[in-house]
Amino acid sequence: MDADFRMIAEELVRRREHDFSVRERLLEAGRLNDGYDPEMEAVHLGNAAWLEAVVEKYGYPTIGRVGADASNAAWLIIQHAISRPAFLRRMLAVLRSLPEHEADPKNAAYLEDRIRMYEGKPQRYGTQFDRDDDGLLSPVPCDDPALVDRRRAALGLPPLAEVTAEMRKRDTGRPTREELERHRARCRAWLIETGWRTPPQENSR
Repeated sequence: MDADFRMIAEELVRRREHDFSVRERLLEAGRLNDGYDPEMEAVHLGNAAWLEAVVEKYGYPTIGRVGADASNAAWLIIQHAISRPAFLRRMLAVLRSLPEHEADPKNAAYLEDRIRMYEGKPQRYGTQFDRDDDGLLSPVPCDDPALVDRRRAALGLPPLAEVTAEMRKRDTGRPTREELERHRARCRAWLIETGWRTPPQENSR
């Protein structure tokens, strides 16, 4: 690993750990329960801008360039930059173009599912969860439920039913109907504000 990529690898890991640290602090303060906290978003946007410049100058931080841990940290930065739709889509195309040994294939699967979820499309691998109508954590709808576990197995992911049961087991509490409706309203507004979706058109008369 040359000196430039060594520094990039170290910075990728540092930024990932800072992301986790800020998230933990905001979680303890109860600031992640009511929409996208501005401080958390600022961390994500700063990381995305830095990584975008790195990719522009050096290319994507692949396993061969920065090692597996730092390459996964690069993916996490992308995965968390949720208020930059074009960046996520562009990075998914980059990940899909890489040889399998240069990036964990699970990374592209998680990113594709996240993009499809925000676009209002069915996911393919069952990696993204949200509250269902009963307030339970459930996978966002998938394009072909009969194929999901086969796709997951090809990536080394456990069956979706196992993951769902484990997530519900760890869940700290279901929201009330009113809380769930407020959450969904905030999400709809955010999706339009960030450009993931377009505002609903009024019927012309």
